[in-house]
Amino acid sequence: MKNLRLSQYLLLFLALVNQITANAASPGFDSIRIKVGFTSYQVEVAATTEQRRLGLMFREKLDRDKGMLFVYAQSGDHRIWMKNTLIPLWVIWIDETFRVTSIQRLEPCTTSQCMVYSASAASRYILELGDFPHSIKLDDQVMGIDHLD
Repeated sequence: MKNLRLSQYLLLFLALVNQITANAASPGFDSIRIKVGFTSYQVEVAATTEQRRLGLMFREKLDRDKGMLFVYAQSGDHRIWMKNTLIPLWVIWIDETFRVTSIQRLEPCTTSQCMVYSASAASRYILELGDFPHSIKLDDQVMGIDHLD
């Protein structure tokens, strides 16, 4: 009887893991093209609380010209953590005038104690890009997000 109950819990757990993995592979994000400096990126837009919570968790790769743009209703101290993120990321904070205010390279975190990262200035958007060389600099203008209000 105990083995049957344990087997049922194991099956439920595996079904839940499968659902999370399926959601991570195709979470239903809208996608837009943005330009930072001279480089264009195709980015998924995380505009809802649930989309921002999921972010790029469980992704095993991110192409050089792909990313995710986190959109917030107001400027503020918007923070990022790398929980369940499997790949290193470049994280770019963008203010309400579409200017880059902070750039950090963050490492994955698969433990229960993950650091939380923030920028020194208020932001309205956060851009996450793969761990490739990018020519993005502080004060660069980000084009293509002005219509997301």
